[in-house]
Amino acid sequence: MLSLNDRDAVTAALTDPTIDPDLRALIGLRVWQVDTDRRRPLGEILQIVAVQPGDTSDVIHAAVGFPITYDQADQPGFEWMNDHGSWFELAYVLTDDFGMLVFVADHPDTNPTLLFNCHGVADRLTASATD
Repeated sequence: MLSLNDRDAVTAALTDPTIDPDLRALIGLRVWQVDTDRRRPLGEILQIVAVQPGDTSDVIHAAVGFPITYDQADQPGFEWMNDHGSWFELAYVLTDDFGMLVFVADHPDTNPTLLFNCHGVADRLTASATD
């Protein structure tokens, strides 16, 4: 589990070679896009959570602050979702000026309910065997 809510934590994540490079690129892009007022602490604007393989529902819910892995298929609580291939990005607008981005690893060991929900919303094209 990776939870980032200040610039120091973001910098540490972006320079950590053990973190997936695709995830680092997504984090860097989103912080660059959102963190336009450097006078405000980043934690007042945005929180970033990365759900990684092996993270349990309890760990995920503690990091996010509310349940996102139970019975969400019919009503995903997020505002929008992007499919980045190896990562899904879920955006939650929590107040008028605060949001949360949850990155979910597309990996067989990721929380199965959360991963199922992401795949259910993703609009992936699948090639047939005859193509």
